[in-house]
Amino acid sequence: MATPLIAAIRQRRDLKESLTHTAQELAHLASIYGVVRVSYSYLAVKCHCSRRTVIRHIQRLIDLRILRKTVLWIRGNCCEVNHYAFLLAWEKPAPTGGSDKTASTLPRQEREKNNSLREEWEKQKKGLRFWTPGTEQWQKTCEEITRLEGLLARRDPAAVATRYVDGTS
Repeated sequence: MATPLIAAIRQRRDLKESLTHTAQELAHLASIYGVVRVSYSYLAVKCHCSRRTVIRHIQRLIDLRILRKTVLWIRGNCCEVNHYAFLLAWEKPAPTGGSDKTASTLPRQEREKNNSLREEWEKQKKGLRFWTPGTEQWQKTCEEITRLEGLLARRDPAAVATRYVDGTS
């Protein structure tokens, strides 16, 4: 998020170098909405200057209408939290994912092959016991078993023949 804000700050020619650096450090900490919540002490460490200098820089940025400051009191802690919002015009990034403008149907993708033919055939045979004979699901499962047996017979006729001799069918 910092890149568009920093680009907007760099276009300002009325800022001195140290003031630009403070604004850029704030931009690095900003959310996607351009809002920052930071302490003066932390910002002083990041900008390599004193706390008082940071206070003066932020006041100057507010006077230049680059920042807006909001002070919030936290109940029970008897302390205040400073929120800063950038007032510069910058190009906000487009939201990614989760939009209602996404496609309602996913593109058709080929199924990944997870099982061998034999494993698929065995799975269908086991699944057959869950359906009542004569129902539509039972019929579809039987058709799938027949299809898989045809593929197995085409692939390895000896395996199908031994299967029927063993009585596994």
